[in-house]
Amino acid sequence: MELSERKQQILKAIIAEYIRTAEPVGSKALAALPELSFSSATIRNEMSELEEMGYLEKPHTSAGRVPSHKGYRFYVDHLMRRPEVFPAGLSDQTALMTLKEKELDRLIQEAGRLISSLTDYAAVAVTPHLSRVTIRQFELIPVNDTTYVIVILTDANVVKNKLVHTAAPVTKEQAELLTYVLNQTLTAIPMAQITAERFDVVRRAAGLTALLAPVAEFISELIEDLGRQKVFLEGANKLLRFPEYHDTSKAQTLLAYMSDDKKHLIPLQKEIDGVQIFIGSENGENPLSDTSMIYAKYGIGDIGQGIIGIVGPTRMDYASLSARLSGFAKGLNRLIAETFYDENK
Repeated sequence: MELSERKQQILKAIIAEYIRTAEPVGSKALAALPELSFSSATIRNEMSELEEMGYLEKPHTSAGRVPSHKGYRFYVDHLMRRPEVFPAGLSDQTALMTLKEKELDRLIQEAGRLISSLTDYAAVAVTPHLSRVTIRQFELIPVNDTTYVIVILTDANVVKNKLVHTAAPVTKEQAELLTYVLNQTLTAIPMAQITAERFDVVRRAAGLTALLAPVAEFISELIEDLGRQKVFLEGANKLLRFPEYHDTSKAQTLLAYMSDDKKHLIPLQKEIDGVQIFIGSENGENPLSDTSMIYAKYGIGDIGQGIIGIVGPTRMDYASLSARLSGFAKGLNRLIAETFYDENK
């Protein structure tokens, strides 16, 4: 059943009041609002019908009503102003500029910390799958003739290094030849294409050196690592400021669940389109079912996409928070393009 215009106005007003006060909303309080020109009795009847339809709930200890998950979903889908019209604020842009010149994983973690600070909510930042990433450069740095540091730089500005010990001495000339062959053979191609056959080409060109096996092992580790998304949780303790989490047991259960396995924080719907909001039970049957998550995607050119978002009680200002997150994600996209992507063209 579609909601009448009057029911929509009342539901929107209840949500606005509940977000502002964190207290159940009664008909008398609504009747006093200038935007509602209905009598207290009319509002009371409409609220009762909204409750029967599942858009409102009545706490046991109050005569007022609070929005249900269904009510919030209707508000987000039909009543809320769209976030696309709100660009990033000057403070957000200025703050983002401080993140320049960071390694990708570090930058994404810092971006999560920053959006948590800007919104005063818990924040989640998820690195992208980098299955299409390519190696830009190899470097083999000798410590002595049996110890080397392997350094790999990718086109996403991910720098990885590993100290290895070889089974037999490796001369400087052998290491230089292997470095040259690696850079000629295994760079500028997707890492998924670095197969045993392609590495055999390296072996034949560089000769059988004791450094070859550690390099192959490190590349294999790197391919596995880049295909794994990392999840950063920042500002989780900020949830404790909300009345919904003043119950110590409830708060501890939620924080433990979020911290125990951060992959719980990746939305059940893996592909995010623009800004998306997940309310209550949409997050699954777990402690997150009493929270809402707002997520936005960011990208690294055509290499991969990750997500950044905030977590809080279902009583959150969805309009302003989704608008701010949308602007922040767009600013993060520009920053990543300038720092990691454009220079690769």
